[in-house]
Amino acid sequence: MKDLILRAVNLIHIFLVELAKIMIVAMVLIVFANVFLRYVFNSGILWSEEVALTLCVWFIFISMGLGVKQKLNITINLMPREKMPKWLNNVLDTLMEIIVIFVGVIMIVYGRILVQFTMTSIMPATRWPAGILYLVVPLAGITIVLEALLHILKWDTYDKALDDYLSGEGKLKDIFGGTHE
Repeated sequence: MKDLILRAVNLIHIFLVELAKIMIVAMVLIVFANVFLRYVFNSGILWSEEVALTLCVWFIFISMGLGVKQKLNITINLMPREKMPKWLNNVLDTLMEIIVIFVGVIMIVYGRILVQFTMTSIMPATRWPAGILYLVVPLAGITIVLEALLHILKWDTYDKALDDYLSGEGKLKDIFGGTHE
């Protein structure tokens, strides 16, 4: 069961990384095209700002979830971690993950409320429900909670194989092939 959960988490991670790549490229292309059209032809793309904003918000919140997996959240070290006893380091790491889970739960609960509240509003240029802009908040919260729970459980998520694949040096079968217990 653990192996199946970890494989699913890795698959979600790969999907989110690829989605973030697509979003950042699309955002850059849309903004570039709009600037080019405005300055060369004096006519921009009407919906470009809304779509670029939506892509930017989604990219940022997806990146937050991915950052928790890599432990890229901000930390404050009052003492050198190497000089503290191992048990105290473990307690502080667990406390940090609990705080991260708390933030993720807040994102899930209040993000859902925000989405429900804004889903009836319409963005003027695209005519999309405004809730689409905020839909990523509870989704990122779920990712954050999941990754922090895996850190607390000290479940290995095969980061070396995953990083190799995402950097173009590894293969997908290295992540999902065989058992990882």
